Amino acid sequence: MTTMHRSIYWLLLVILCSTGCSKWLDVKPKTYVNESDLWKDEQGFKDALTGVYVSISDTSLYGKNFTMGMMDVLGGNYDVSNSFHIYNKAGAYQYTDTKAKTLINEYWSKGYSAIANLNNLLANVDSHKALFVNNNYNIIKGEALGLRALLHFDLLRAFGGVPLLGLDKKSIPYVTEFSMTVKSNLPMNEVLNACLKDLSAARELLTVYQNLNNGTADLFLSHTRNHMNYWAVTGLMARIYLYKGDLTNAYAMAKAVIDGGKFTFIDVSAVSTIYPDRLFSTEHLFSVYSANQEEINTGLFKSTAGTNNVLTNKTAFINTLYEIAAGGSTDYRYLYLWKTEGSSATKYPAKYWLDDLLAGNGNAIRRVPVLRYSEMYYIAAEATADLAEKTTLLNQVRQRRGLPVLATNLTAEQLDNEIFKEYRKEFYQEGQLFFYYKRKNSTQIAGSGIAGSEAVYVLPVPDDEIEFNHG
Repeated sequence: MTTMHRSIYWLLLVILCSTGCSKWLDVKPKTYVNESDLWKDEQGFKDALTGVYVSISDTSLYGKNFTMGMMDVLGGNYDVSNSFHIYNKAGAYQYTDTKAKTLINEYWSKGYSAIANLNNLLANVDSHKALFVNNNYNIIKGEALGLRALLHFDLLRAFGGVPLLGLDKKSIPYVTEFSMTVKSNLPMNEVLNACLKDLSAARELLTVYQNLNNGTADLFLSHTRNHMNYWAVTGLMARIYLYKGDLTNAYAMAKAVIDGGKFTFIDVSAVSTIYPDRLFSTEHLFSVYSANQEEINTGLFKSTAGTNNVLTNKTAFINTLYEIAAGGSTDYRYLYLWKTEGSSATKYPAKYWLDDLLAGNGNAIRRVPVLRYSEMYYIAAEATADLAEKTTLLNQVRQRRGLPVLATNLTAEQLDNEIFKEYRKEFYQEGQLFFYYKRKNSTQIAGSGIAGSEAVYVLPVPDDEIEFNHG
């Protein structure tokens, strides 16, 4: 039995975090569960959806290794050359190493486990539509569809082939049913189209509620940046269209977010203050809540992690990354997202640092960004053929990062290189750079010194998937 389908035997335990207390639902396998207990009211659907959000914040998924941890190591962002470092083999793209293999297998199994839970919800939501009040049917179904697309797309980005080498190559299953039936691997273009189909349906459903809230009287509608909301769905469509090579639709979706008027770039006063917002949270289209962010940061990004665990890089690397010799020292991402400890001159990436916030009773934002407002500018800039517009879009981000504007006479190749440099700076600790290299089929991963290839860019699916899935 495959890891993906073994996970279907048991639904996740569902955590309700809405009021500070925890409530657990022990959900039996679908064969035995009394469906009327699980889906007897609207709250049951909210609980199930909340359970998925909790599950994808797991350290195997967006909470750590599929963002700031292993995936960022694969992007060449950290010095893991020490042979005893926990990510040493992963950093050398030795995917058969036991530690690397375990992390890869966990991502596959837990990703498909979350998809199984979404499919169970989606299999029941239409027949219980009468239970919902206000716009909650649209919101719950729309978010579930959006999450299903997000998870499949990121599984494809990890385990599928390099898109520029052919979208007709078999990749992963796109699972839309809650069942034990083994699904065949689909060509990449079919998986991408299935993602976009789910997202189109989600976007239509979520048009009923496009607000971005923090706290509201209705707890379910609070902290909507931690939900797969309308704008997150739209931004994900832009990302997928770009990955697919559909520049027209990538541009249209990115511009829809840019022109929507819902997001603002972080102001320098919010990151230079005594209680800084190092996550630039006003720019999040979607982020996952990370309850143990302080522990994860301490275990990866501080001197206390020890040389065999810490993720940072040499000063020369950091200075080159932020182009210090070419005027980059004013970049907010350089000035405020790196910290030193004690007498050590070593800099540590501090995007998830909470020490000063907690010590001063500041607003400790525990989130891991998955989709950002700035990315929409990069996508639109890459997708447009108008060089003046490319320059303007990039300059709008650069100015809000404390950098001087680019000259207006740059060539298309020079502007594409500026986009690449922005990906390196903007998504440090977020795991997006590896996927940029893969999408572009880059011949070199800058921070690693290793040449890009399919062997590097395609993570191996778990062995039992190969054994049981012959599609």
